[in-house]
Amino acid sequence: MKNNFLINGSYSKKINPFDRGLAFGDGIFRTFLVKNSCPINWDMHYNKLKNDAKILQIKIPTKQQLITDIKKLFSTKKTFIGKIIITRGVSKQGYQFNKDIKNTRIVLKIVYKKINKKFLTDGVRLKVCKTRVSENSIFNGCKHLNRIDNVIAKSELKNYEFDGLMLDKDGFINECASSNIFARFGKIILSPKQINAGISGVCKQIVIKNANLLGLKFKEKNIKLSELKAADEVIITNSIFGALYVNQIEEKNWKEEFCTAPLRKLIIKS
Repeated sequence: MKNNFLINGSYSKKINPFDRGLAFGDGIFRTFLVKNSCPINWDMHYNKLKNDAKILQIKIPTKQQLITDIKKLFSTKKTFIGKIIITRGVSKQGYQFNKDIKNTRIVLKIVYKKINKKFLTDGVRLKVCKTRVSENSIFNGCKHLNRIDNVIAKSELKNYEFDGLMLDKDGFINECASSNIFARFGKIILSPKQINAGISGVCKQIVIKNANLLGLKFKEKNIKLSELKAADEVIITNSIFGALYVNQIEEKNWKEEFCTAPLRKLIIKS
């Protein structure tokens, strides 16, 4: 696929090796669907970019700058995966940087493959990963470029496992390697407390906002693996596949879903 990324608004094929995103993971990113040149749930994704940039004190492009890039790159009326990367910019050797440093903005266009229909009807299997989340309360919730925990967790998966369940140092559920996780107990839908680690994704925000439309009450709490296995339904969400129900974690199996499909529709509509 030609012209599948922009760097600072241009079809450049070069990235400066002194860019701090490459050298230190000093940056933030968002991933989302783009349909007919329009980014899905764009306002929520941009607000997350702003919040994350504030945490790292990185200058962020304007909303219009990024929309202009997206319209330029995604000119065909198809569905793609879009990814925005904002780094602090280019600096000399060392961790310090000048206050007037200019950010680097990268927009990627990635081929979108529809989710396997079997995952929609039969659910997906999760692995409990040995890799645990790194904890730092300052960066909690920030989708920065340092994702090595998630990379290593994903490398643990077998080909029949869809995603990896990641615990914190105390053994509580935090998130999956590439998705947020929910547990339904009757009319209560729980999400793990993410105090010192983890990302509260856009889809998670949509679930929290709309749970009442499905007759559910949302709560956050610390969840042990044994408690998760006792749930009536376990659901994972992200901005690419929406929502999927979990059919197996270790020896525990689930056969039916109740609110996963309605949640998926809410995520697509939002």
